[in-house]
Amino acid sequence: MTNEESLTASNGNTKGNTKNNTNSNTEENTEWQLAEMVDAIAAEIDRAEDTLSLKSYARGKSMAIKQLQLDIEVKLRRTSDGKILFRTTDPGENSATVIKLDFAQVLESQLQGVRKQLDQPISTRPLATLPGITEAEIKQLNGIGIYSVNDLEGYSQTAAMVAELSRKTGIADSRIRIWRQLPFLSEVKPAKGLPGSQVVIEGGNFGDRDPNAAVFFQGQAVQILEWSKSRLIVTMPEVTGSGVLFVVIDGQSTNLLSWEAITVDLRVRNITITPDQPLAGDLITIEADLINQGNSSSDTFEVQWTVDNKPQPIQSHGPLQPNQRSQDSSIRRQLRLDPGSHTIRFTADPHQKNLDLNRANSTFTREIEVKGLNQLTIADFRDINTLDPLLNINYPSANMNYGPGDVLSLVFRGLGRLDPKTGAFVTDIATRWWWIENKENNTRIIYFQLSEEVSFHDGKQLTVADVEFTYQVYKKLNSSPNKRVINIIRDINVVNDRIISFEVLWPFLKEEERKDDNSDQVDIDKDDTITPIDREQIQSIESIDQIESIEIVDQPRPRPIDIAESPLPRYIASVMTIGIVPRHAYNQKSFQLKPIGSGPFQVERFDSGQEIVLNAFPKYVKGAPRLD
Repeated sequence: MTNEESLTASNGNTKGNTKNNTNSNTEENTEWQLAEMVDAIAAEIDRAEDTLSLKSYARGKSMAIKQLQLDIEVKLRRTSDGKILFRTTDPGENSATVIKLDFAQVLESQLQGVRKQLDQPISTRPLATLPGITEAEIKQLNGIGIYSVNDLEGYSQTAAMVAELSRKTGIADSRIRIWRQLPFLSEVKPAKGLPGSQVVIEGGNFGDRDPNAAVFFQGQAVQILEWSKSRLIVTMPEVTGSGVLFVVIDGQSTNLLSWEAITVDLRVRNITITPDQPLAGDLITIEADLINQGNSSSDTFEVQWTVDNKPQPIQSHGPLQPNQRSQDSSIRRQLRLDPGSHTIRFTADPHQKNLDLNRANSTFTREIEVKGLNQLTIADFRDINTLDPLLNINYPSANMNYGPGDVLSLVFRGLGRLDPKTGAFVTDIATRWWWIENKENNTRIIYFQLSEEVSFHDGKQLTVADVEFTYQVYKKLNSSPNKRVINIIRDINVVNDRIISFEVLWPFLKEEERKDDNSDQVDIDKDDTITPIDREQIQSIESIDQIESIEIVDQPRPRPIDIAESPLPRYIASVMTIGIVPRHAYNQKSFQLKPIGSGPFQVERFDSGQEIVLNAFPKYVKGAPRLD
C-alpha cells in the first residue's frame, strides 16, 4: 500500500456527520489514528451522558443514548513505520474511503454497568485524599480529565476500564485498584513452575472467601487451597507454557499477572569414552550427551563430574533451549586413569537449584575398564651413559653396522633400515629413494623423499632440515666410525622441503682393474676436507645455526634407478640408518637424559647405568606400538 493509496468503500448515510460544515477550518484538519478518533467520540458521549443524567435527575426518568452511527469520509495514508493515519475530507473534497462506526453495543454495555449508577453517592473528594497518591500520579490522572474521586470511580467501573485507565496514565493497575478498594494481584510466587505445582498469589482486598470466587490460568480453573484477604495459595493446572493468571470475585475480574508453566527436562543420555579401549596412562576424553527434552528454555545451571565416587569441581553450564543438545565445554573432561575398573558419573544441576520435570534423567553413570600397559623387560650388559643417538652408538668391529643401537632404535628412526631377515636396505621415515651416477668422482648421488606424516615425540614435524642437521653434526664427531662417515659422505644437499640428497663414494670398476683382487674396495679411510671435533664440543654449541646453514635448491628430479637391480652396498646402507635428531631441540641440556625422537617409543625415564623406561608413542607414523 503506497502512502497515498485509498481504500474503496461505499458511501452511506451520515448521522451526526459534520463533513459538510462549511465553517470548518481546514488548517485544523490534521491526521489522526483510529484510536484517537474513538477517544474523541467517547469524550463527546461522556459529555452528552452527563447532560442526560442531569435531565434524568430533574425529570425523574432515565434517559440515555441508545445508538450512535457515524460515516466519516476520510483520506488514508500509511507511514514508513507501518502506522495508518486518517484525515477527514475538507469541504468540496471527495474520497472513496468511508469509515463506518457503530457505538450501539458499547453503549448497551455501558447501560448495564460500565457507567456509574445514578443512585450511587457522588464523592466530591479531591484526588489528593486517595491513600498514597503522589503529585505525579495526580497530574497523570488530570491529563485524561479525572479531577476528583468521583471522576476516578466513573472511569473505573469494570476491569477493562481499569486496564485502559492504567494504559493511558501509565499508573499500575494495582495502584488504581487500591484507590478504588477493588481486589488486586501484586505478585505470583514463584513466577514460573512445573505444571500442577503450588503457587502463592499476593494481593489485597480479597475479602472473605466467596463460594463463587474462582482463579483462572490459561482459561482453566485453578484449585484454591487457602484464602485470606491478601494471599491465596492455589494448585496450578496440568498445562504448559506461558499465560495470564487472574481472580474473579463478585463477578468482577482482577488485574492480570503472567505465569509460566515450564517443562525443562535435562536428560543425560550417555557418556562417551575416547579411546574406547583406554590403556593406563592414556589421556582419556569423556563427554556427556546432555539434552533439554522439555518445551521450555532452561536457566543457567551447574554440572558435576564424579570419578570413582570422588566429586570433581562444579562447573557452570549455559541455558539450553527446548530439544537443544549441549555443546558446552563443561560436558567434556580429560583425565588419566590407573589400570582397573572405574565409575564415571555426570550430573546436571546436582544441587537441584532449577526446576526439572524428571530429575531421574539428570544423572548418567558408566563403568570404564582401563587395561594395564603390557611391559617388556630387556637385560643388556652394556652401560649407557647418554641417550644421544649421535654420541652413543656401538659398532661391532667385525660388522660394518653404522645404525643406532638396539634400544635407541626404538626411540629414533633413520631414513631407512636394514631388513632383519634379508639385510636389504628398506625405507623408514623416507617413502622412496633413488640415485644418479657420477663416475668421474667415483660417487653416486642418492636422493631420499621424506614422508609428510612423520613427527617427533613433541609433536613437531620431521623435515629435511632435521636430516641435514643430523648428518652435519655427526660428521663433526671425532671417532673411528664417524671418520668413515666423513669419508663416505662427500656432500649433503637439500633439494626442496621433502627431498634431500647425499653424494657418497661408490665402487665403479674399470676394465684394467678387474684382475686386482682388491679392486672392488673403496678407500673410505682417505682424509676428507672436513675437520673432526671432539664429542664434548657438540654440547657447547650455543646455536644450531653454527653447524651449517641450509639452502634449499630447486633441482629437476633425476630418473630413478631400479633399486632392486642395484641395491645399496652395506656400508652405505648402514650410514643411512642413523637416527634423526630434531634440529630445534638437540642443543637442549635435557636431550641426553630425555631425548626427542620419532620412533615407536618415547623415553619416560632414564637412570644412567640402571634402566631405561620407554612408553609407546601413540602418534607413531606406522601406528601406536602394542605388546600384545
